[in-house]
Amino acid sequence: MIERPIKLRRTSCFEHLRGQVALWVSLRSCGPVCLSRGEMRATGSWLWWRRKYFQLTVLKRSKSSIQAWPGANVSVGHDIASEATWADLLRENNGKGKEVTELWHFVDIDYDKPDLDKPCFGHPTLSDTDVASQKPVQDCVIDKIDQFENELKNPQTSAAEKLLALKFVLHFVGDIHQPLHAATRTDPDVQHEDFGGNCVGILHGAARDPERLHSYWDTTLVMAALGKDENQAAVSLMSLVTPDSNQQWSKGTPEEWAQESYRLAKSSAYAGVIDTAPVQTDFVFKEFGGGPDKRCGPSKVYRIDPSYNQQAIKVVKEQLAKAGVR
Repeated sequence: MIERPIKLRRTSCFEHLRGQVALWVSLRSCGPVCLSRGEMRATGSWLWWRRKYFQLTVLKRSKSSIQAWPGANVSVGHDIASEATWADLLRENNGKGKEVTELWHFVDIDYDKPDLDKPCFGHPTLSDTDVASQKPVQDCVIDKIDQFENELKNPQTSAAEKLLALKFVLHFVGDIHQPLHAATRTDPDVQHEDFGGNCVGILHGAARDPERLHSYWDTTLVMAALGKDENQAAVSLMSLVTPDSNQQWSKGTPEEWAQESYRLAKSSAYAGVIDTAPVQTDFVFKEFGGGPDKRCGPSKVYRIDPSYNQQAIKVVKEQLAKAGVR
């Protein structure tokens, strides 16, 4: 399994947020711990786009050392959206954290043979003495959202574990709405998995250096869709949350959201790329350390049409708005 590259209850919290023009300001006022199902998702699932601002722009934020996860020493800001980046930072900066949680961020539904049992490793269950923050190591984002939500609802869960559960849910509800966190494809020409678009290169505009398709959706399109101003981004996204869309998007389960993202991966992320002729078939991606990414091997590179961006940005905005509602 390949590592996904990272570019780098208070009552009626969400009902309050919906009434605000600047969503980000409202999110910061929600408080450090929101434990109900709807409000937890409404607040934290803005993570996907918030995480990109957190890591791609220079934000002034106070830091504290978060050591609730055994062996972890990860600094984040005190506001909820910054706390929601903790799961990525844990994976990046703590060896044990990466070992235990790396697979939890996505569900690799096969492009040609969609089956949730395989990418969720048979849906392992927790024993009465297990805590979801520590196991099962082999599991998927669908199961982990459900497990952490159950912990948050359980009065027997310790305060420390509830805090961890909240941090993970804030993160994973955002991840599950990124289409390429819910799909992977095996290239029929070379019989090699692309690990959610990580081994597919794209060129856009006048670009000469290929970018991973996964990274393009994880970061580049988010910035293109929302710009660099967080408050304006919030206003733009909240404009999509009408009474009708709010009612429609509030439905569903993590499994259904993942399936929705999988369908979008096929129709909007892969389409317009893999159905065109590659401009290169032997590109070698680099690992973070600079060496060749041996997990990908020689990869195909495609030049995308400007119309691809237009439809992709629309999908990005809608997925983010849906995540906010959910």
